[in-house]
Amino acid sequence: MPQFCKLADPQSYQACDWDLRTDLEGRAAWIDIFDEHTESLLEHARTSDYPPSETAMAAYREAFLEVLNRLRREHEIAEPLDIYVLCKIRADMMREYGLGDPYDRVKRTENLAALGHLPGVLAKLDAEPDDRLVETLFRGILAGNKFDLGAKETVDQHSRGGINFFETLDQLGDRPWFVDELDAVIERLRPAGLRYRRAIYFVDNAGGDVVLGALPLARYLASHGCAVVLAANDAPSLNDVTVGELNDVLALAADGDDALARTLASRRISSTGTGCDCPLIDLADVTAECNTAAEDCDLVILEGMGRAVETNYFARFTCDAIHLAMIKNRELTKRLGCRLFDLIVRFTPGGATVFPPP
Repeated sequence: MPQFCKLADPQSYQACDWDLRTDLEGRAAWIDIFDEHTESLLEHARTSDYPPSETAMAAYREAFLEVLNRLRREHEIAEPLDIYVLCKIRADMMREYGLGDPYDRVKRTENLAALGHLPGVLAKLDAEPDDRLVETLFRGILAGNKFDLGAKETVDQHSRGGINFFETLDQLGDRPWFVDELDAVIERLRPAGLRYRRAIYFVDNAGGDVVLGALPLARYLASHGCAVVLAANDAPSLNDVTVGELNDVLALAADGDDALARTLASRRISSTGTGCDCPLIDLADVTAECNTAAEDCDLVILEGMGRAVETNYFARFTCDAIHLAMIKNRELTKRLGCRLFDLIVRFTPGGATVFPPP
Protein backbone atom coordinates (compact mmCIF):
# COMPACT_ATOMS: atom_id res chain seq x y z
CA MET A 1 0.00 0.00 0.00
CA PRO A 2 1.19 3.59 -0.61
CA GLN A 3 2.50 6.12 1.89
CA PHE A 4 0.06 8.64 3.32
CA CYS A 5 -0.05 11.54 0.89
CA LYS A 6 0.12 14.23 3.60
CA LEU A 7 3.52 13.22 5.00
CA ALA A 8 5.89 16.18 4.66
CA ASP A 9 9.06 14.12 4.68
CA PRO A 10 8.15 10.59 3.53
CA GLN A 11 11.76 9.50 2.98
CA SER A 12 12.67 9.98 6.65
CA TYR A 13 9.25 9.12 8.12
CA GLN A 14 9.36 6.61 10.96
CA ALA A 15 6.07 5.47 12.45
CA CYS A 16 7.46 4.53 15.87
CA ASP A 17 10.62 6.11 17.27
CA TRP A 18 10.91 3.87 20.36
CA ASP A 19 13.68 1.41 19.46
CA LEU A 20 13.21 -1.62 21.73
CA ARG A 21 16.43 -3.23 20.48
CA THR A 22 18.52 -0.65 22.34
CA ASP A 23 16.14 0.10 25.22
CA LEU A 24 16.56 -3.06 27.29
CA GLU A 25 14.22 -1.96 30.10
CA GLY A 26 11.58 -0.78 27.66
CA ARG A 27 11.80 -4.01 25.65
CA ALA A 28 11.31 -6.16 28.74
CA ALA A 29 8.40 -4.02 29.93
CA TRP A 30 6.56 -4.02 26.60
CA ILE A 31 7.00 -7.76 26.07
CA ASP A 32 5.55 -8.25 29.55
CA ILE A 33 2.60 -6.00 28.65
CA PHE A 34 1.78 -8.09 25.57
CA ASP A 35 2.29 -11.30 27.58
CA GLU A 36 0.01 -10.23 30.43
CA HIS A 37 -2.68 -8.95 28.07
CA THR A 38 -3.02 -12.32 26.34
CA GLU A 39 -5.46 -13.81 28.86
CA SER A 40 -7.72 -10.77 28.70
CA LEU A 41 -7.78 -11.02 24.90
CA LEU A 42 -8.63 -14.73 25.03
CA GLU A 43 -11.40 -14.13 27.58
CA HIS A 44 -13.01 -11.65 25.18
CA ALA A 45 -12.59 -14.20 22.38
CA ARG A 46 -14.54 -16.76 24.43
CA THR A 47 -17.50 -14.38 24.76
CA SER A 48 -17.38 -13.01 21.20
CA ASP A 49 -20.05 -13.62 18.58
CA TYR A 50 -17.93 -16.30 16.88
CA PRO A 51 -15.73 -17.79 19.60
CA PRO A 52 -12.77 -19.86 18.43
CA SER A 53 -12.31 -23.34 19.82
CA GLU A 54 -10.40 -23.85 23.04
CA THR A 55 -7.88 -25.81 20.99
CA ALA A 56 -7.28 -22.85 18.68
CA MET A 57 -6.93 -20.45 21.61
CA ALA A 58 -4.52 -22.75 23.42
CA ALA A 59 -2.42 -23.08 20.26
CA TYR A 60 -2.39 -19.31 19.82
CA ARG A 61 -1.40 -18.74 23.44
CA GLU A 62 1.47 -21.20 23.23
CA ALA A 63 2.77 -19.88 19.91
CA PHE A 64 2.45 -16.19 20.74
CA LEU A 65 4.05 -16.49 24.17
CA GLU A 66 6.89 -18.48 22.64
CA VAL A 67 7.53 -15.65 20.17
CA LEU A 68 7.57 -13.17 23.05
CA ASN A 69 10.02 -15.37 24.96
CA ARG A 70 12.27 -15.58 21.92
CA LEU A 71 12.20 -11.79 21.62
CA ARG A 72 13.29 -11.55 25.24
CA ARG A 73 16.35 -13.67 24.42
CA GLU A 74 16.97 -12.80 20.76
CA HIS A 75 15.57 -9.42 19.86
CA GLU A 76 17.43 -9.63 16.54
CA ILE A 77 14.70 -11.89 15.12
CA ALA A 78 12.57 -8.76 14.67
CA GLU A 79 14.14 -5.94 12.70
CA PRO A 80 13.13 -3.31 13.62
CA LEU A 81 11.62 -3.98 17.06
CA ASP A 82 9.16 -1.46 18.45
CA ILE A 83 5.60 -1.36 19.78
CA TYR A 84 4.11 -1.34 16.28
CA VAL A 85 6.05 -4.46 15.33
CA LEU A 86 4.79 -6.23 18.47
CA CYS A 87 1.22 -5.27 17.52
CA LYS A 88 1.71 -6.59 13.98
CA ILE A 89 3.11 -9.89 15.26
CA ARG A 90 0.04 -10.30 17.47
CA ALA A 91 -2.39 -9.35 14.70
CA ASP A 92 -0.80 -11.75 12.21
CA MET A 93 -0.80 -14.62 14.69
CA MET A 94 -4.41 -13.98 15.69
CA ARG A 95 -5.39 -14.38 12.03
CA GLU A 96 -3.19 -17.45 11.66
CA TYR A 97 -4.93 -19.18 14.58
CA GLY A 98 -8.44 -18.06 13.66
CA LEU A 99 -9.17 -15.75 16.57
CA GLY A 100 -11.34 -13.46 14.44
CA ASP A 101 -12.62 -10.39 16.31
CA PRO A 102 -12.53 -11.09 20.07
CA TYR A 103 -14.03 -7.69 20.87
CA ASP A 104 -16.97 -7.67 18.43
CA ARG A 105 -19.62 -8.08 21.13
CA VAL A 106 -18.20 -5.52 23.55
CA LYS A 107 -17.78 -3.00 20.72
CA ARG A 108 -21.38 -3.45 19.61
CA THR A 109 -22.64 -3.14 23.19
CA GLU A 110 -20.62 0.03 23.79
CA ASN A 111 -21.64 1.54 20.44
CA LEU A 112 -25.34 1.04 21.14
CA ALA A 113 -25.04 2.38 24.68
CA ALA A 114 -23.21 5.48 23.44
CA LEU A 115 -25.73 6.03 20.64
CA GLY A 116 -28.44 6.14 23.31
CA HIS A 117 -26.65 9.10 24.91
CA LEU A 118 -25.80 10.88 21.65
CA PRO A 119 -28.99 13.01 21.28
CA GLY A 120 -28.53 14.43 24.77
CA VAL A 121 -24.85 15.16 24.17
CA LEU A 122 -25.61 16.90 20.87
CA ALA A 123 -28.41 18.95 22.42
CA LYS A 124 -26.04 20.22 25.12
CA LEU A 125 -23.40 21.05 22.52
CA ASP A 126 -25.95 22.94 20.41
CA ALA A 127 -26.77 25.05 23.48
CA GLU A 128 -23.12 25.71 24.35
CA PRO A 129 -21.89 29.32 23.94
CA ASP A 130 -19.58 29.83 20.99
CA ASP A 131 -16.66 30.82 23.22
CA ARG A 132 -16.75 27.42 24.99
CA LEU A 133 -17.96 25.14 22.22
CA VAL A 134 -14.64 23.95 20.71
CA GLU A 135 -13.10 23.22 24.11
CA THR A 136 -16.23 21.29 25.11
CA LEU A 137 -15.99 19.23 21.92
CA PHE A 138 -12.36 18.35 22.59
CA ARG A 139 -13.07 17.49 26.21
CA GLY A 140 -15.60 14.96 24.90
CA ILE A 141 -12.99 13.38 22.63
CA LEU A 142 -10.46 13.07 25.45
CA ALA A 143 -13.06 11.59 27.83
CA GLY A 144 -14.15 9.05 25.23
CA ASN A 145 -10.56 8.05 24.59
CA LYS A 146 -10.36 6.41 28.00
CA PHE A 147 -12.26 3.37 26.66
CA ASP A 148 -9.17 1.32 25.81
CA LEU A 149 -9.07 -2.46 26.24
CA GLY A 150 -5.39 -2.68 25.36
CA ALA A 151 -4.08 -0.85 28.45
CA LYS A 152 -3.98 -2.66 31.79
CA GLU A 153 -5.42 0.14 33.90
CA THR A 154 -8.43 0.69 31.67
CA VAL A 155 -8.90 -3.06 31.09
CA ASP A 156 -9.10 -3.48 34.86
CA GLN A 157 -11.54 -0.58 35.16
CA HIS A 158 -13.75 -2.00 32.41
CA SER A 159 -13.82 -5.43 34.09
CA ARG A 160 -14.93 -3.80 37.36
CA GLY A 161 -18.06 -2.34 35.80
CA GLY A 162 -17.13 -0.27 32.80
CA ILE A 163 -15.73 3.14 31.93
CA ASN A 164 -18.35 5.86 32.29
CA PHE A 165 -17.98 8.60 29.69
CA PHE A 166 -19.72 11.24 31.78
CA GLU A 167 -17.76 10.48 34.95
CA THR A 168 -14.53 10.65 32.95
CA LEU A 169 -15.63 13.95 31.43
CA ASP A 170 -16.16 15.39 34.91
CA GLN A 171 -12.72 14.14 36.01
CA LEU A 172 -10.64 15.58 33.16
CA GLY A 173 -9.49 18.44 35.33
CA ASP A 174 -8.58 22.02 34.68
CA ARG A 175 -6.20 23.20 32.02
CA PRO A 176 -3.38 23.43 31.27
CA TRP A 177 -3.02 19.74 30.50
CA PHE A 178 0.29 17.90 29.99
CA VAL A 179 0.53 19.06 26.37
CA ASP A 180 -2.02 21.83 25.94
CA GLU A 181 -2.12 23.69 22.64
CA LEU A 182 -5.90 23.78 22.61
CA ASP A 183 -5.97 27.57 22.38
CA ALA A 184 -4.29 27.36 18.96
CA VAL A 185 -6.89 24.78 17.92
CA ILE A 186 -9.75 26.93 19.22
CA GLU A 187 -8.45 29.91 17.27
CA ARG A 188 -8.58 27.91 14.03
CA LEU A 189 -11.84 26.05 14.68
CA ARG A 190 -13.95 28.74 16.36
CA PRO A 191 -17.45 29.04 14.83
CA ALA A 192 -16.92 32.57 13.54
CA GLY A 193 -13.78 31.76 11.58
CA LEU A 194 -13.17 28.08 10.91
CA ARG A 195 -10.09 27.94 8.70
CA TYR A 196 -10.32 24.47 7.15
CA ARG A 197 -12.17 23.13 4.14
CA ARG A 198 -11.49 19.40 4.52
CA ALA A 199 -10.12 17.28 7.37
CA ILE A 200 -9.15 13.64 7.74
CA TYR A 201 -9.69 12.30 11.24
CA PHE A 202 -8.02 9.02 12.21
CA VAL A 203 -10.46 7.68 14.80
CA ASP A 204 -9.68 5.28 17.63
CA ASN A 205 -11.99 3.25 19.87
CA ALA A 206 -15.57 2.12 19.52
CA GLY A 207 -18.23 3.22 22.00
CA GLY A 208 -18.11 6.61 23.68
CA ASP A 209 -14.84 7.47 21.96
CA VAL A 210 -16.13 7.49 18.39
CA VAL A 211 -19.83 8.12 19.13
CA LEU A 212 -19.68 10.82 21.82
CA GLY A 213 -16.25 12.24 20.97
CA ALA A 214 -15.39 11.98 17.27
CA LEU A 215 -18.90 12.24 15.80
CA PRO A 216 -19.82 15.49 17.56
CA LEU A 217 -16.59 17.12 16.34
CA ALA A 218 -17.17 15.84 12.79
CA ARG A 219 -20.76 17.13 12.92
CA TYR A 220 -19.58 20.53 14.14
CA LEU A 221 -16.88 20.85 11.47
CA ALA A 222 -19.20 19.71 8.69
CA SER A 223 -21.93 22.10 9.82
CA HIS A 224 -19.46 24.99 9.59
CA GLY A 225 -18.17 24.27 6.09
CA CYS A 226 -15.35 21.75 6.68
CA ALA A 227 -15.89 18.33 5.11
CA VAL A 228 -14.65 15.49 7.34
CA VAL A 229 -13.32 12.07 6.38
CA LEU A 230 -13.36 9.61 9.29
CA ALA A 231 -10.55 7.08 8.77
CA ALA A 232 -10.75 3.74 10.60
CA ASN A 233 -9.11 0.31 10.61
CA ASP A 234 -10.21 -2.11 7.93
CA ALA A 235 -9.55 -5.16 10.13
CA PRO A 236 -10.40 -5.59 13.83
CA SER A 237 -7.87 -4.74 16.52
CA LEU A 238 -8.79 -4.79 20.23
CA ASN A 239 -11.72 -2.41 20.78
CA ASP A 240 -10.81 -0.04 17.94
CA VAL A 241 -13.73 0.72 15.67
CA THR A 242 -13.48 -0.76 12.16
CA VAL A 243 -14.66 1.10 9.10
CA GLY A 244 -17.58 -1.34 8.74
CA GLU A 245 -18.65 -0.71 12.33
CA LEU A 246 -18.13 3.03 11.82
CA ASN A 247 -20.51 3.02 8.86
CA ASP A 248 -23.15 1.25 10.96
CA VAL A 249 -22.68 3.83 13.72
CA LEU A 250 -23.01 6.70 11.25
CA ALA A 251 -26.26 5.31 9.85
CA LEU A 252 -27.77 4.81 13.31
CA ALA A 253 -26.61 8.22 14.52
CA ALA A 254 -28.13 9.92 11.47
CA ASP A 255 -31.51 8.35 12.24
CA GLY A 256 -31.64 10.40 15.45
CA ASP A 257 -30.10 13.69 14.33
CA ASP A 258 -31.11 15.81 11.34
CA ALA A 259 -27.78 17.66 11.16
CA LEU A 260 -25.84 14.40 10.95
CA ALA A 261 -28.30 13.06 8.40
CA ARG A 262 -27.80 16.13 6.19
CA THR A 263 -24.01 16.06 6.40
CA LEU A 264 -23.89 12.36 5.61
CA ALA A 265 -26.30 12.71 2.70
CA SER A 266 -24.20 15.54 1.25
CA ARG A 267 -20.95 13.60 1.88
CA ARG A 268 -19.64 16.38 4.13
CA ILE A 269 -19.03 13.52 6.56
CA SER A 270 -17.69 10.35 4.96
CA SER A 271 -15.57 7.37 5.94
CA THR A 272 -12.59 5.48 4.61
CA GLY A 273 -10.58 2.43 5.56
CA THR A 274 -6.90 2.89 6.32
CA GLY A 275 -5.91 -0.72 5.64
CA CYS A 276 -4.67 -0.98 9.22
CA ASP A 277 -5.22 -3.95 11.57
CA CYS A 278 -3.47 -2.56 14.69
CA PRO A 279 -4.20 -0.05 17.45
CA LEU A 280 -1.16 1.85 16.12
CA ILE A 281 -0.77 3.00 12.53
CA ASP A 282 2.13 3.13 10.11
CA LEU A 283 1.38 5.97 7.69
CA ALA A 284 3.92 4.54 5.27
CA ASP A 285 1.32 1.89 4.48
CA VAL A 286 -2.27 3.09 3.93
CA THR A 287 -4.89 2.30 1.34
CA ALA A 288 -5.18 4.13 -1.95
CA GLU A 289 -8.75 4.93 -0.91
CA CYS A 290 -7.45 6.68 2.21
CA ASN A 291 -5.05 8.76 0.13
CA THR A 292 -7.74 9.71 -2.36
CA ALA A 293 -9.94 10.87 0.52
CA ALA A 294 -7.06 12.86 2.07
CA GLU A 295 -5.71 14.42 -1.11
CA ASP A 296 -7.44 17.79 -0.67
CA CYS A 297 -7.35 17.86 3.14
CA ASP A 298 -5.86 20.84 4.91
CA LEU A 299 -6.12 19.31 8.40
CA VAL A 300 -5.04 15.93 9.81
CA ILE A 301 -6.41 14.78 13.18
CA LEU A 302 -4.77 11.80 14.87
CA GLU A 303 -6.60 10.52 17.93
CA GLY A 304 -5.58 8.01 20.56
CA MET A 305 -2.46 6.89 22.35
CA GLY A 306 -1.57 4.43 19.57
CA ARG A 307 -2.03 6.62 16.51
CA ALA A 308 -1.06 10.00 17.96
CA VAL A 309 1.71 9.23 20.48
CA GLU A 310 3.11 5.66 20.26
CA THR A 311 3.25 6.19 16.51
CA ASN A 312 3.37 9.46 14.55
CA TYR A 313 4.16 11.71 17.50
CA PHE A 314 7.02 13.29 15.56
CA ALA A 315 5.58 12.91 12.07
CA ARG A 316 5.59 16.01 9.88
CA PHE A 317 2.64 16.77 7.62
CA THR A 318 2.21 19.12 4.69
CA CYS A 319 -0.92 20.52 6.33
CA ASP A 320 -1.88 21.42 9.89
CA ALA A 321 -2.16 18.52 12.35
CA ILE A 322 -3.82 17.92 15.70
CA HIS A 323 -2.67 15.10 18.02
CA LEU A 324 -5.14 14.04 20.75
CA ALA A 325 -4.73 11.40 23.43
CA MET A 326 -5.25 10.32 27.00
CA ILE A 327 -2.16 8.51 28.28
CA LYS A 328 -3.17 5.14 29.79
CA ASN A 329 0.09 3.19 29.81
CA ARG A 330 2.64 3.43 32.63
CA GLU A 331 5.63 2.77 30.35
CA LEU A 332 4.55 5.64 28.17
CA THR A 333 4.24 7.96 31.19
CA LYS A 334 7.88 7.19 32.04
CA ARG A 335 9.01 7.94 28.52
CA LEU A 336 7.04 11.19 28.26
CA GLY A 337 7.50 12.33 31.84
CA CYS A 338 3.79 12.61 32.50
CA ARG A 339 1.25 10.96 34.81
CA LEU A 340 -1.30 8.27 34.13
CA PHE A 341 -4.39 9.72 32.42
CA ASP A 342 -2.62 12.95 31.49
CA LEU A 343 -3.93 14.60 28.34
CA ILE A 344 -2.32 15.66 25.09
CA VAL A 345 -3.75 18.24 22.68
CA ARG A 346 -1.03 19.33 20.31
CA PHE A 347 -1.35 21.58 17.29
CA THR A 348 1.37 21.59 14.60
CA PRO A 349 1.29 23.91 11.58
CA GLY A 350 1.90 22.30 8.22
CA GLY A 351 5.55 21.46 7.61
CA ALA A 352 6.68 22.37 11.13
CA THR A 353 9.17 20.21 13.01
CA VAL A 354 7.83 18.53 16.13
CA PHE A 355 9.91 18.55 19.29
CA PRO A 356 9.58 16.38 22.40
CA PRO A 357 7.54 17.81 25.30
CA PRO A 358 9.53 19.62 28.01
